[in-house]
Amino acid sequence: MNTIYNSARYQLMTAQLNWLTVDLTLTAWSGAAVFDPLDETISDVGAHGPVNRGSSLPITSQTVAPDGTAQTNQVVIPAVPIGDPVTFFTMSNGAQLILFIDEAEGLPFVPNGLDMVVQPDWLQNRGWWKA
Repeated sequence: MNTIYNSARYQLMTAQLNWLTVDLTLTAWSGAAVFDPLDETISDVGAHGPVNRGSSLPITSQTVAPDGTAQTNQVVIPAVPIGDPVTFFTMSNGAQLILFIDEAEGLPFVPNGLDMVVQPDWLQNRGWWKA
């Protein structure tokens, strides 16, 4: 069900959010994957009960494929503590939510205390989302 939050959708459609230039962060969550399209911040997600397991280092490369797929380089979430599995992710610009991600190969991820590397498969034209 990977999908975009309403506030980000509006900002994209009104040219207030530029996928190529925003500072993106991926956050890992444990618990039930609860998507509320009206959520606007990371704290809104946590208010539904999931536990924030860590956020990524800055994402340094964003592109758009010719078919409209939003892509980035690999994402590293440092030292995700051993414990409950990571069941979903959110992508944000600072605290502002952009994308809810609960469908990805390998979910749920079982943290082992080391860095978690999320490596999208761009050869299959899979992206974070598609316009």
